[in-house]
Amino acid sequence: MSVSERTGAGGARGRRTRRTRLGVLAVMLAPPIWAGSACRASGPGPEAGDQMLASSPERSSRADEPNTTDGIYTEEQAARGHEAYKEICSECHETRDWTDPAFLERWEETSVYRLWYWIYERMPHGQPGTLSRQQVTDALTYILQLNGLPPGETELATDDDTLDDYWIIWKVQ
Repeated sequence: MSVSERTGAGGARGRRTRRTRLGVLAVMLAPPIWAGSACRASGPGPEAGDQMLASSPERSSRADEPNTTDGIYTEEQAARGHEAYKEICSECHETRDWTDPAFLERWEETSVYRLWYWIYERMPHGQPGTLSRQQVTDALTYILQLNGLPPGETELATDDDTLDDYWIIWKVQ
């Protein structure tokens, strides 16, 4: 069953999914931020199309909606993400890349799906798109853990609709 079938063609969930996926398209069309370097040592920066999304009137606080402070991953999943980091990501990234204030600001109040998709489509450098959905999801949960977000009882799923259900909020209220 599609999102629009579950919520109705005009449902808020359907509008959010279309808006989020349009934002992903804008990010995909932007030039790669690592262009000209063999390996990036910092987290992702602003990209074309993001300024429009950031200034959207719909972008009010998402803290009252399902978000990353709700315990959306498990300790075991974040441990797998740490292993993926050590095996794959650490060649180009340091953990501080994902706790840096610029990184946090860049992704604050965006859909978990947007960050997940960014990683899925662009990483690892030189071999983008070669990570499995599970590897990307696990690595993402490690990023959440690095930033002090609480674990929960259930693993974060790897499907688009589940990932799009949550907003990134870095501070536990």
